[in-house]
Amino acid sequence: MNDRYPISGTVGIEWDGQQKVSVSGFQSRQKTSLVTQRNLKAPVDTAYANESCHCAPASEKLAKELFQRWNQALLSENAKSVANLYWDDAVLLPTVSNVPRINPAEIEDYFQHFLQSKPNGTVLSRNLKQGCNKLTDAGVYEFEVVKGGKKSVVPARYTFVYEFRHGDWKIIHHHSSMMPES
Repeated sequence: MNDRYPISGTVGIEWDGQQKVSVSGFQSRQKTSLVTQRNLKAPVDTAYANESCHCAPASEKLAKELFQRWNQALLSENAKSVANLYWDDAVLLPTVSNVPRINPAEIEDYFQHFLQSKPNGTVLSRNLKQGCNKLTDAGVYEFEVVKGGKKSVVPARYTFVYEFRHGDWKIIHHHSSMMPES
């Protein structure tokens, strides 16, 4: 019998009554690597009976509202207002910069420059994945921008990952890139 079991993170792991668990990527039955003890028949990643867990509802309507809130912040031309829509530990992989932005100051700095082109975004298509206090919105959008007094449209693809914390939805991860093909 195989003595290693993959951890799925979503269901309890059957383990021949063994009561010890390794926290590595695989569970091991070796007694020398035991690090914690728990009921292996209990589900993993779920609240125990004495804990409370609240999942904020996520929907297509919410995704549209969150994008509108972000786009309205762009239209305000205030970089701090846009940056405030990201959690402090968010990651921004921006459209027109090679530098990943990994803290509020870097995210605000990016938008200081990006907002000079007066961007206005429109979602063309979206695909949603909903989870407990998490919403992933990935798809295609375009930006109307102004450079040198001339308007142009820039097609791009995007991923927004929103998390619900402390009573609010904010961006935890945002990746945007211009379309590679014309």
